Amino acid sequence: MIIDAHTHLNTNQLFWDYKKYLENFEKIWWKIVVNAWANNEYNQKWIQISQESIIIFSNLTVKTAIWRHPCDIPHNESDFLPLLNELEKLYEANKDYIVTIWECGIDLHFPENPTVEVQQNALKLQAELARKLNLPLMIHSRDGFHETMEILKDFSDLKIYFHARGYWPDELEECEKTFPNLRIGCTNVIEYPSAEKIREAIRNIKTAKILTETDAPFLPPQTMRGQQNESAYVIYVYEKLCEILGIEQKELEKIVEKNTKSLYNI
Repeated sequence: MIIDAHTHLNTNQLFWDYKKYLENFEKIWWKIVVNAWANNEYNQKWIQISQESIIIFSNLTVKTAIWRHPCDIPHNESDFLPLLNELEKLYEANKDYIVTIWECGIDLHFPENPTVEVQQNALKLQAELARKLNLPLMIHSRDGFHETMEILKDFSDLKIYFHARGYWPDELEECEKTFPNLRIGCTNVIEYPSAEKIREAIRNIKTAKILTETDAPFLPPQTMRGQQNESAYVIYVYEKLCEILGIEQKELEKIVEKNTKSLYNI
């Protein structure tokens, strides 16, 4: 079983022809895809995709996630609580499709983003909701590892999934010490020539923590740099992980399947 644990079929780049991308994924016996994104429009689109996929794609398990990306949260904290209430209602009405809260966290890459204090407060509220609903929490952390950990250290009881993060060995070690139920998402970045430190970290990671993802339409395979990514290309992540870890693909498939199902409870 091949799994894409994090993709974005509801983005403008992919949503218009999402059935084709799921067909590409399904035709080569690949089974599970989980989608995420950032705002109310995208949340609604993914619920639509999940509902329709039950009828169209009998060989796929298609699930979704809800929340707000740190680049897309209100700058005014008073505007955030109403969104929190809306998302909880959205979850209650769509429990069959929603398996996690994401893509939340800290992003200090863009100067126009909300302040770190606003982002940290939003992350804390999201973590509290994940605890309340007994859902895993998927983290986006870019240029803000320590600011992210400052909040998450108080939520070590949660299932924490760090998505598409190129952790260096010392950062990964800190994550493993802090979160007993940790998952690390590996993308095609592990192929990139500049990612040797990331590959070094993966060599030291416990395989029980590894997930495979594309983050499509972003982060394409090395041979397709500059092109649009899609879930079918997660196979390149498997191939590179097998090389890095020195294991056969069938063994890796079993590991990733177990890790993903236990994370999302599917």
